[in-house]
Amino acid sequence: MRSVYLAITMFVTLISFSNNVLALEKLAHDNGESITYNFGHQYKIQSKILEEERQLLIYVPEEYIKSTEKFPVIYIFDGNKHYKHAVTTIETLQKNGQIPASIIVAITNNKGTHMRDFVNERDNFLNFVKQEVQSFVAKKFRVNGYKTLFGHSRPGALVLETLIKDPDGFDNYIAANPIISKALITKFEKLLNKNKLLDQSLYFSMGGVHDVGPNSVVLMKKLADLLHKKAPNSFQWKYQYFPQHVHHTTPNVSLYEGLAVNFTDYQDPIISSYQKFIDGNGMEGVKAYFRKRANKYETTDKVTTNTIAGLGFAFIEGNNEKEAVKLLNDVIKNIYPESIHLHRVLARSYEKMASYEQALKVYEKMISMAKQQNFTNIDYYESQLKRVKNKM
Repeated sequence: MRSVYLAITMFVTLISFSNNVLALEKLAHDNGESITYNFGHQYKIQSKILEEERQLLIYVPEEYIKSTEKFPVIYIFDGNKHYKHAVTTIETLQKNGQIPASIIVAITNNKGTHMRDFVNERDNFLNFVKQEVQSFVAKKFRVNGYKTLFGHSRPGALVLETLIKDPDGFDNYIAANPIISKALITKFEKLLNKNKLLDQSLYFSMGGVHDVGPNSVVLMKKLADLLHKKAPNSFQWKYQYFPQHVHHTTPNVSLYEGLAVNFTDYQDPIISSYQKFIDGNGMEGVKAYFRKRANKYETTDKVTTNTIAGLGFAFIEGNNEKEAVKLLNDVIKNIYPESIHLHRVLARSYEKMASYEQALKVYEKMISMAKQQNFTNIDYYESQLKRVKNKM
């Protein structure tokens, strides 16, 4: 009788298990497949300075894996809150040529340490960042010494304090909605009165008065006025007020804007006309810009396809299509023979000259290259080919 009971119990358990498996499979099916995304890795370091273990969230770009080059580092305070949006923001900027490919290091907080690290014992925390975190990153990763520091709210104020106490500690400083006092503005004034050569970049922002209160907005405006009056020309800075944002939405937009502003000398030059191209010493001037960029950021000095395409379109709009054809043919032949983007601009240049046979040949070549390179928008190029044929 006992064996019969056990058999029945096992059968019921098996049925119950099977039903649970089926239910989970149905739930997974109804919810779709899980999305995985590369958000980097987490590391733990034992801090002698803080006398505790701390966690770092670190992301490296695709370019890091594919090369042996060294990379800039963007350090993020309050990493628990800001790491995820920092990764997606920085990836977007990198892929569109707004900033160099960079390593992200987000320094997370331990429970109950926020006020200690960012207010009461902030000097101790900064020592931890400079001596232990940066040392760990330099040993673990290929870094080129170019550093950016980001913080929001009280950590944003610490970003400003860091700039005042040790300007050379970082190259770029970004403070979103920093909680500051009149005393901090006085410290800034003392720094500027020293007539010290500052070649760093600073970006700071403030959210709407309805959320942060009028006093915070007034203090930010005073800091901006002080910098406007006394900051040396070598010091690149920008302040933005976001009336439509609240305290906790400013970090996202501020990190994006701050990086885009601080890395303006990395971005492709905008040359709006053929005459400005000539006035800037032509291609020699363009190449000089990229050599200077390469020296600062330890990246390639190769002129980008976007820069050449921009020049081509500027020439076309200014009725200098012959010069555009000459430039594009030269660059395609010697630097970017497989660039579909540049071939497209070349075809447009020939069209502007009413050289439809030449344009047709370029579009045909583009379609062939697009098939070889597995482009998805071949139908667009085929439509352009048809359009040119109709003009002939």
